[in-house]
Amino acid sequence: MGKDVRNVEQMVDYVNQLRRHTEGRRAVHIRLSALEREFQQEHYRLFCASTLRVLVTKFGATIFSLPNADIVVITREAAVDNIDPPLTVIRRKLKGSSVIARLDPIQGVSDSFIEWFDLETQYADFRRYIAALADRLLGLSGPDRPVPTVTATVAEPAPAKQAKRGFDEDTEALLVEIQQRIGKQEQMPQPKLSPMKAVRMIPIVPPNQEISDHELNPELLVTLVNALHGTDIAGLIRRQRVMAILGDEVPMEVFVHKIVPQSLVFETVFKNRVLAPNRWLSGYLNDYVASRVLASLPSMDAEKSLASSLRVTTTSVLSEAFDTFDEYVGERSRARIILEFTALDMMANPRLYMAAARKASDRGYRISVADIDPASFVWLDQDRLDAAFVKVRKPNLAVSDWLTPELETVISHKINRVGMARAIFDGCDSRSDIELGERLGFTLFQGEAVDPLHAI
Repeated sequence: MGKDVRNVEQMVDYVNQLRRHTEGRRAVHIRLSALEREFQQEHYRLFCASTLRVLVTKFGATIFSLPNADIVVITREAAVDNIDPPLTVIRRKLKGSSVIARLDPIQGVSDSFIEWFDLETQYADFRRYIAALADRLLGLSGPDRPVPTVTATVAEPAPAKQAKRGFDEDTEALLVEIQQRIGKQEQMPQPKLSPMKAVRMIPIVPPNQEISDHELNPELLVTLVNALHGTDIAGLIRRQRVMAILGDEVPMEVFVHKIVPQSLVFETVFKNRVLAPNRWLSGYLNDYVASRVLASLPSMDAEKSLASSLRVTTTSVLSEAFDTFDEYVGERSRARIILEFTALDMMANPRLYMAAARKASDRGYRISVADIDPASFVWLDQDRLDAAFVKVRKPNLAVSDWLTPELETVISHKINRVGMARAIFDGCDSRSDIELGERLGFTLFQGEAVDPLHAI
């Protein structure tokens, strides 16, 4: 119940903070608790939440899931015409309920299932309404104290103001498609697995090898670059899918990501392992490899995915190799190609990063920033970085060593603000990592447990 209590308290705090920020905001309270118990089950709640996510990506909505199965949505810069379509989808899904069957819903008008509020004119009423709702949920008001009902008939809505995310139409369309793909998971059938045939296990004893470790130093770097000069760099490109995962539903492919792992470069050139590389030497190597990858003109076909992404660096995007790659893309849609920078590359030289991001964005490419530490994620403003997507990398530590209850709450709140279609939890090497990401509020995942690296 601890997390449920936190959700209610966060909702009350958020509503109280809106006192000076009601312009353009609307709210709806969806009463799943008013329906028969069967329609309050977890899969119905997940369906409702995923359907409403389009309001997060397009209108900066904040969603609160309450312990009694109800959902409160507070939108920013959205008209009634924008909010009503996902509510219609939810009503259709719940049409088997006798409560829903009796209703004749009118857009923007409150009924026994949905309560509407225009916060510009009804903020005081909404604040009292939420306070009474929270009291009841937290057991402070007694069982017979009802939540006050406000009849909120909304007049013909004014045209919605443009959302302040700063995304162009192509990016918005991609985010909506991602959100729709997430929402469709609830309807996907479970895969049927064939029974495993009997397999005879034969032990294989590998030959003894002496493996020594080396740190990357200038001499080793020169040797490495010279060796790579005659190597087919395209043969080192690996792909890994980013998947949308909701509970036990069938994962759905969203992106296909292409990268040359630095560890693979070391393994290809040296028999011995190269460990603990100097970050500046490692950065030089990444620039060299990224430029070679762009010059190799890799295929950016998305196959079954909505988009394909490629790991680049600021230096490689500002080089002639990127211009060659851009000419190769030709007339194909760049809105479906995501160029991925790392957070370290971005912070090492912010001026160069902004120049590279502008160059890519001006030509129509989408931007992603990867390898973000969870603690950095909560204060990083990706909108200012021109980044449509962010990848938060799971620390290679025990969860208790980096995740506190306070940080968990803040991360969940941040994901709500930026939108589940934009945040990816990377480095998921086990099922428990995916479950951790779900607990934090992520829906998009990447890692060996999601999809192992494959040669192209």
